[in-house]
Amino acid sequence: LSQGKSLLVTGPNGSGKSSIFRVLQSLWPVASGRLTVPSEGIFHVPQRPYACLGTLRDQIIYPLSREEAELKMVTLSKTSDRSTPLDDHLRTILENVRLVYLLEREGWDATPNWEDILSLGEQQRLGMARLFFHSPKFGILDECTNATSVDVEEHLYRLATDLGITVVTSSQRPALIPFHSLELKLIDGEGKWELCSINH
Repeated sequence: LSQGKSLLVTGPNGSGKSSIFRVLQSLWPVASGRLTVPSEGIFHVPQRPYACLGTLRDQIIYPLSREEAELKMVTLSKTSDRSTPLDDHLRTILENVRLVYLLEREGWDATPNWEDILSLGEQQRLGMARLFFHSPKFGILDECTNATSVDVEEHLYRLATDLGITVVTSSQRPALIPFHSLELKLIDGEGKWELCSINH
């Protein structure tokens, strides 16, 4: 898969979508064949993102510490002609994923149990906020927006495209087809598949 050519993985339950994503995350070994994965520039967003103990800021920058995130911002400012404080950058991301009301309600430093106070759709948008903060070359997105409305989902995929993130997505939603170049159709759980170009 080359950068800029996003892949949509579809198929019925039991066809192997989860297996492919477990292999891509190095949770399972490759049983046969060959898989070449870049050593860096990949970020995984699961269906239910991990809610770490910590602040709203910590949720977005995870798995980095605040100090590491600040250093990342300094590095970014060297490659662009402008410097943006971390919290300003994170606020923009929250606005982009339509969660800025969490900042207004909780502030940056509150530490509630995020899994308890956020709906699954909000958790998924926070997972996408992480993706946008880390801004990798490749995003592995495992049904990570299926609890959001279709318009929010399309908005999030448009943002990923605008940021130049090439995505590998597992989803059953037809609304995501326009955001991908290729579709891998898993026919059954016996290993039958079909790879098709998506014409826009």
